[in-house]
Amino acid sequence: LVAGWGFFNVVEGLIDHQLLGVHHVRDDLGAPLSWDIGFLVFGVILIGAGWVLYRRGSRKLAASAR
Repeated sequence: LVAGWGFFNVVEGLIDHQLLGVHHVRDDLGAPLSWDIGFLVFGVILIGAGWVLYRRGSRKLAASAR
């Protein structure tokens, strides 16, 4: 779930914010690029956290199956 949320944020941020320019994280600022980049970084962090949670859970399942 966490990784999926991060993946959605990265894809949506790249497509809507960067490629299409449909909207930005903060449209009320003169230079919203830093907010957009922060949004992408947060998405990558969520993907990493989801991966860590997945790996930790799969290790526990493998250990309990023995």
